[in-house]
Order: sequence, then C-alpha cells, then structure tokens
Amino acid sequence: MSVAVGAMLPGWLIGTAVLITVLLGVATTANADDAYPLRGPDTSSPRATLQGFITTADDIYRSMQGVMQGYARSDRLYLTAEERQQQLATLRKAPTLFRYLDLSHIPPALLEIVAAERVLQLKEVLDRIDIPPFADIPDQGATAGQPLKRWRLPNTEIDIVRIESGPRAGEFLVDTATIDRLPEFYARIRDLPYKPGAGEQLSALYSTLSNSGSRVTIYDAFMSSPIGLSYVVPPRWMLDLPDWAKLRYAGATPWQWLGLVLVLLVGALIIWLSHRIARPRADAVEARLRWHALLLPLAIMFVAGVLVPRADTMLRIGDMPRTIIEYARTVALYLGGAWLAIVAAAELGEAIIGSERLTIRSLDDQLIRLGVRLVGILAAAVILIEGGDELGFPAFSVLAGLGVGGLAVALAAQSTIANLIGSLLIALEKPFRVGQSVRIGATEGTVEDVGFRSTRIRTPDSSIVSIPSSTVVSSTVENLSVRTRRRQRLVVQVSDDTPRGKLETLMEGIRQLLAGNPHVEPDTYQVRLNNFAEDSLEVLVVFHLLVKDTSTELAEREAVLLRIMELRTG
Repeated sequence: MSVAVGAMLPGWLIGTAVLITVLLGVATTANADDAYPLRGPDTSSPRATLQGFITTADDIYRSMQGVMQGYARSDRLYLTAEERQQQLATLRKAPTLFRYLDLSHIPPALLEIVAAERVLQLKEVLDRIDIPPFADIPDQGATAGQPLKRWRLPNTEIDIVRIESGPRAGEFLVDTATIDRLPEFYARIRDLPYKPGAGEQLSALYSTLSNSGSRVTIYDAFMSSPIGLSYVVPPRWMLDLPDWAKLRYAGATPWQWLGLVLVLLVGALIIWLSHRIARPRADAVEARLRWHALLLPLAIMFVAGVLVPRADTMLRIGDMPRTIIEYARTVALYLGGAWLAIVAAAELGEAIIGSERLTIRSLDDQLIRLGVRLVGILAAAVILIEGGDELGFPAFSVLAGLGVGGLAVALAAQSTIANLIGSLLIALEKPFRVGQSVRIGATEGTVEDVGFRSTRIRTPDSSIVSIPSSTVVSSTVENLSVRTRRRQRLVVQVSDDTPRGKLETLMEGIRQLLAGNPHVEPDTYQVRLNNFAEDSLEVLVVFHLLVKDTSTELAEREAVLLRIMELRTG
C-alpha cells in the first residue's frame, strides 16, 4: 500500500480497512527494531497460536485506536503525515494474522476477501467469549510429551490442529472446519457485549464518531462502510452514514448494491462498444489482418481483471455476493484469456503469411495457419488449467479431466481427427499445391483449396469435389502439373491397300514433323507401323510434348494432328 492510500484512511474503521487491504497481499517489511525480521509467527503449539493471534490483533487495534483518537479530536478531513507513518508502521504487523489460520482449502480466487473476513470474524468471537489463561493451554513442551493433534477452545467448537503434511507440517493452526464455520459463530455471538480490551475500545469510539445509538461491531463496520470511496469523499462524511445505509440485504448494503450495478453497467458498455468497433471491420475483406478481432476478448479481460477488482476494493463487497462475483470474474478472465490466445495465434499466422508474401490458400500458408492455431489452442488449454486452479480445482485434477474428456472426444470424432492429421500431412509433404492439376483415385481436376478437413478439386465439368484429407493421404495421388514432359500416343489409320512406298513416305513425313516441332522432346519420338486392322493399317506415333499446362498440351497436340491429317491427304 502506498503512502497516498494511507493518507486517505481515517480512524479505526479506515485503519481496519487498510489492515484488511494489507492482509490481501500487500508486501510489507518487518519493524526495523526487530532483531529477526524474517522470523515467522510462533505456531509450535495451541498456546503459541492462540496467544500470538490475539496479541498481534490487539496490538494493531490499539495502534489504530491511537490514530483514530487524534483524528477524532481534530476537525481535519484527512490524516496528517505523522498519523500516516504511525498507521503504516502498525500495518507491517498485519500479514502475520493470516499465518495463524489454515487457509489451504480456500480457492486462490477467493483467498483475499474470504481470509480477511475470517480473520475479523475470529477476532470478534474471541473478543466476546471466555478464554482460559494462556498458562492452561498446551504449550510446546506439552505437545512434545504427548501425541496431541487437536486442541479445542473450552466450551466452543473452535479447534486448533496440528498440520500433518504440506509445507506447514508440524504447525498448529486454526483448522479448516472452524474457518468455514466462523460466519456461523460470529452470527451467534454478534449481540454479545465485548470483553474489556482493544476491541471494546475501538467499537465504543466508532459508535461515538458515527453518532450511532447502538454498538456496532468492528466486522460490520468494515463490511458496511464505503472505505474505498475515501479517495474522493471526505471520510468524516462516510463515517456518519445513516443507519439504513448500513443495513445488509443479501450480503451487501444498499450503496454497495448500487455501486455494483453501476460498475456492471460500465463493464457491459465497454464490452458492447468493443464489439461494435470490431464488427464492421470484421466483415471487411480488403485486409487479411484483422487485429481488431482482439478487442472483444481484451475488453472482457479488462472488465474482469481490472475494473471489477478495483470496484470490489472500493465498494468493499464481501460475503456471498463477493464470492459469486469472484467466481464469475475469474471464469470470465480466464475464458477471455483463452479466447485471446486463440484469436491472437490466428492473427499472428496471418501476419507471418503476409510478411512472407505467400500465395493465398497455398499449402505453405495452410501449414502456418495450422501450426499457429495449434499453438494457440495449447496456450488456451494452459490458461484454462491455470483458471481452474484459481477456482480451487487442482491442476492435476483438471489435466485428468481433460484427459478423460479428450479421450471421449477422440473416440466420438475419430474421422475428424484423422482428417485433421491428414491435412497436416498434406501440408508437410506437399504432394500438390493449390492450382495444380491432380488425379486422386478416380477424381481428376484442379486443386482449389486444402482445408483442415478436406481437399476441394474442381473437375473438368466445373463441379467441386471435396475429398476427405484422410482419403487423400491413403490414396494414390498423381500430380499432373509437375510433369516435365507429357507423353502423347496416337494411332494413325491408313487404307490397307496403301502402297508400301506411300506408307513409308507418310511415316517419314511424320518423323520430320515431330523433329521440327520445338515443343516435341528430341530423339524420344517413335513412328512405326504397329498393326494390321481389319480394313486398315495402323501407324503408332509416340512423342513427348515439353509443355507446362494442359491447355498448351491440347493446343500443341491439335497442331500435330492437323499436320498429320495434311500428310495423309497430300
């Protein structure tokens, strides 16, 4: 927490809020006069844990009381620099309180607010019930002499247990069952009077400052006061809110519900505007790169990761509404991150293709698209696993679930996966390119598109045939466009009564015709009398045309046939 934030927080209530804010994760240093600044709290026994928690909390309360008393006696709106320094020095002790509780079962997404509430609720309970003398509570010597694993505070259901495994094994902490029931315990003792001590003094001073006719608990004061709005609203005004504004409805006060609705409306407006900005450009076809497609997932992540958390800090919403908000916010944040990873990967692929100036829909750009999209999907999976961990689902469980789910999907979509792998193999091996003439099985035509599931071929009669990629890789593929020469085989028929000399003259003329054609490969042609038909003689003509495409091949073949026809009738 910065000094500026401390400047805006008056009194014990504001001080308590800062305490909780620090507990939510502000890194602080130990007091300068501590000989062992890295020493953690003593949790070696039930006595050490309970005594350490109460002593630390009371020390913080008394220091905050001193700040509040000076503020209450003045007519200032904000704290002085000296009061801020005193407040910050006190708050350096605050993170210690979390160390006395076993919070391992709380999902990381809820840890901040839940843990802070439980610390205050536990302190409220301990400030109202009878606690045996610390000398009567088992200490480290007592626990070493017997296998003590659990100690229960007399006449309560508050347990301090020995942690058996994990990084805090061997420590005595307030157990998870007690932490889960602290809201219930607090509700049962809320109307009981405070015992003499720091808590009772803070509550009395708060009641005086807020002009409240009844005693208000420290926890309720924290949860029902607009602490975060002290940045813009004088704290004295906030402390004197009417009683109806402090009543809680479904876990929040009226002003908190109003603020939450306004924040959600602002968030919805941001998302809607990003969608409106992106939509017209998404329909445009003049550009291959559409980085504006990132706007919508970025807007969702901004609302879920920045706007809502900031609003929660300002509005100080807790209890069940905060739990629901945190779950929804975390889900939206990580889903938006997964969406962003997939979209960004696709746009990155288009950027690479554009920079390399590859032919549109060629196999090279198909390979790039497939590769970056797979990377995007993997990144999205990692983000979702991390999100599941934040929600309290261990990564191992999420991976196991994804494995089972992936197996089920694989079994249900075997053909789709086979086609996807087939498309990848086509992109890697490059048996043909878009625009080339091929023959795949009984299908012949020009390749128009190589997709992730199928290859589309336009046949000579202008129809489109889609061949599954798995079929393509398992079939014989003949690439007609990569032939360096194109073999031609002709049978020239002449009358069976044609004299030998005239027949030899015809064959020699055909040889000279082929030899003089620049499109015929030299020394590879054959012109021979090949067969006696029923009413004719058959002359076999074999040669190779040096052409690159089918249209040129047909034109040159036609020219040869016309010249042979002239030789026959000449």
